[in-house]
Amino acid sequence: MNNRQITSLWSSIIVEELIRQGAGFFCISPGSRSTPLTIAIARNPKARWKMFVDERSAGFFALGYGRATGKPAVLICTSGTAVANYFPAIVEASMDFQPMIVLSADRPFELLECGANQTIRQENIFGSYTRWNMQLPAPSTAIPLKALLSTVAYAVAKSLGESAGPVHLNQPFREPFEPATPEFKDPWVAPLQPWLENGNPCSRSIVPEKVPDAGTITMLRQLLAEGKQPMIIAGSMTSSADALAVSELANDLNIPLYADFSSGLRMVASVQPWQLLLQSPELRKSFKADLVLHFGGNVIAKHPSSALKEWQPEHYIVVKPQPARFSPDHNVTCRVEASIALTAGMLKGCRTTPPTLDSNTSERFFRAVSEEIQTELLPDKPVTDISAARLVSQLITEQQVLFVSNSMPVRDMDNYASSSHANGIPTAINRGVSGIDGIISTIAGFANGHLKPATLMIGDIAFLHDLNALSLLGTLPVPLQIIVLNNNGGAIFSFLPVSECQDVFETHFATPQNYSIRSAAETFGLDYACPQTNREFSEVYRAACVSPRSIVLEVKSSRADNVIQHRALRGRIMGLVAKYLDH
Repeated sequence: MNNRQITSLWSSIIVEELIRQGAGFFCISPGSRSTPLTIAIARNPKARWKMFVDERSAGFFALGYGRATGKPAVLICTSGTAVANYFPAIVEASMDFQPMIVLSADRPFELLECGANQTIRQENIFGSYTRWNMQLPAPSTAIPLKALLSTVAYAVAKSLGESAGPVHLNQPFREPFEPATPEFKDPWVAPLQPWLENGNPCSRSIVPEKVPDAGTITMLRQLLAEGKQPMIIAGSMTSSADALAVSELANDLNIPLYADFSSGLRMVASVQPWQLLLQSPELRKSFKADLVLHFGGNVIAKHPSSALKEWQPEHYIVVKPQPARFSPDHNVTCRVEASIALTAGMLKGCRTTPPTLDSNTSERFFRAVSEEIQTELLPDKPVTDISAARLVSQLITEQQVLFVSNSMPVRDMDNYASSSHANGIPTAINRGVSGIDGIISTIAGFANGHLKPATLMIGDIAFLHDLNALSLLGTLPVPLQIIVLNNNGGAIFSFLPVSECQDVFETHFATPQNYSIRSAAETFGLDYACPQTNREFSEVYRAACVSPRSIVLEVKSSRADNVIQHRALRGRIMGLVAKYLDH
């Protein structure tokens, strides 16, 4: 076979095995060096693909797709800075255990380190942020094709392994790149005949759930039974089954459950917003947990960390399936590396001690807090960051999914969301490293993976950061409702001590950006609305939820008013906490 035939066959084998392994969605960015891979995808009827002019956006789309499906999307790009643009999404996927595969085209050996155009060192470019990386050889009949197949199969397995995450395959190609029909009777191809005919993957990888050993379960059951005031924290989790198991355990043991928004439990009807209680120093002194059982990873707010430092519980136990270290404050006393769902299930029924908290009193408190938050939703009041978060949590349906940007939007949703959905809502955030980059791209992939309409709550700076991703919305199979909380700058900095530095605050931290969100929406052919009151916001959002078209809803406010509103509401809630403690 000639070089064109070899390259075409090589590329088609890679693509076919990826599809057979379950990684059949490809995020392709146009390029010359990646031509063989792109054509192999385009000509494979089983492949699903989407084109991206911006590799950075493609990376975050793949991240969102992986969050939604639990399967890796495959990123295809040419050589040079194209592959480097994936780095932010790779870091987020790595830190939050999301599957992803990068298949980058590269220059061959003879063009490296010699001044050749569009050439950088791509091998291991992502360093420790990949679960595995492999420098593939340039297509050649000197390489057994079974070795190529098994390498692709292993790449998918590593992406989906016990610590799911990104994998990088770097593929050099020599010119010419134009396709040619391979000669399947060639002796080089003969060992692949069974694979070519049976349609099965070359191998399968099975990753069983980590079952906690009997001794560990016995110890945990005894500690929970003896604890005077235990508490469960549900941190970041990627599995709804895990989240449900943790909720069921808390109900079974009748002990408090702090459900972080990243757990997926925050909006479930049976879950109470302990976020608001733990903000009170007086409550943290009155309620002192002697055992904390933490399932999953990080939480959004600082209050649990502050509470743990004050309580210094004898036992702070973390249960998560990944081997990665998790002890941000270096106070974990026991780490259990095991399935969250299996561990939670095996701990049921271990506690018969009546709860220290009076459930009737706590129920009355949470009801009073909910009523206080509801005063922010009076129909004729101006819509604010707080009321928008609360209204979305109430009005979104279980036929939709919800994505929340970092900074203030996720904090408002964590604090003020309504727990009113029987089965919860599929939710997600990019909380691995908590960046504001690529948010629109990520929800586009998240919605595409779920095949459900999606709502995004995002600040004006994060919206601007990923503005070109609005071009994706017109090609998605489902509509998006993008709610932009526009207070002309980085609102979160107004809550930090640096806001007192008036000489530098506005120019170097708040950084106002005077651009038109309406014009941005119209540029990309999206619907637009700017409701002024809570009533108008509710009407517009309800209509958007059943519309087949994507829309940008702009909520305008001032940063100064935003701070006042947040502090006033927090003050009223702390007053309710004081009354609660008096009882």
